[in-house]
Amino acid sequence: MSPSAPSIRIGGREVGAGAPLFVIAEVGLNHGGSVERALALVDAAASAGVPAVKLQTLSAAELVVASPTRDLFAQFELDEAAHHLIAARARAHGLALVATPLSLGAVDLLERVGIDAYKIASGDITFTPLIERCAATGKPLIISTGVSTLDEVIVAVACARRAGAASIAVLHCVSSYPVPPGSVNLRAIATLASALGVPVGLSDHAPDTSGVPVAVAFGASIYERHIILNDHDDAIDAPVSSTPEGFAEVIRIAARAAASLGSGLKEVLPAEAPNAASRRGLYATRALPVGHVITADDVIALRPATTVTPDRLSALIGATLTRDVAAGAPFLAGDLTGRRGPA
Repeated sequence: MSPSAPSIRIGGREVGAGAPLFVIAEVGLNHGGSVERALALVDAAASAGVPAVKLQTLSAAELVVASPTRDLFAQFELDEAAHHLIAARARAHGLALVATPLSLGAVDLLERVGIDAYKIASGDITFTPLIERCAATGKPLIISTGVSTLDEVIVAVACARRAGAASIAVLHCVSSYPVPPGSVNLRAIATLASALGVPVGLSDHAPDTSGVPVAVAFGASIYERHIILNDHDDAIDAPVSSTPEGFAEVIRIAARAAASLGSGLKEVLPAEAPNAASRRGLYATRALPVGHVITADDVIALRPATTVTPDRLSALIGATLTRDVAAGAPFLAGDLTGRRGPA
């Protein structure tokens, strides 16, 4: 994330540079239209240690034209009572609740439920009335960017700001399920951060979570992925989902990756300071008497380091010793200031 990008807060948690990766377990449509299964997925997310879960709130009639596809989506509708139950379960676990409204009416429902943040689906990045409606709630707004150009993302973020959104984040996303090898394009995370100055992250549709440490390295502070109950789960988005164990591993990997990045300053770190002796110092190859004019044959660079380092060799050669130096003894800083021998 850009160093100047402000952090935001979702469900009482800081999201941004310096904070732990904000991992969202996407329940999505993996509940299959069953509130009991949705509750089980929330429980599974909590067991993994994630800070947030996310729902997709839809009305098929307000999403797609009349078609077999509409009939398919209708199977995944959850009513308001189900949303209240899921919200209560998330609260009981101390989880933040994020939701993707897929219609204007869904925003009204989610306001009654009381969620912590909204997410705009990639397919709705040009649905400005929905962006404006979510932004007007004053809640944090996460915008997903699959099938989008940078210019379209910039327009969507500007739209959200004009409509009142003060806390905005953007997720890099490739809308392919799963994303084929070579198409994850994680460098786009840094591009979004540089262009927008907001917290950025990854909505991950890859077959596995191997991109997590790379995403963190490029500045991701949010990570979203679908959740399933186990490896045998036949949920609709199972190919791009992870189990609770997989999510727990994501959290561990992200923490290790963030710690590995460090400050970015090139300096001697406390962990390596004891190995400073692996540098060399200048030593006498033989016994040298006072008054001796030092030659190259008198000097060897050996470990451990001494006060006279090898980069001072040219200053040492030609100096006249003001003391006796034993064979194998280190030269001292005072040996550099001896009167110079004849040219």
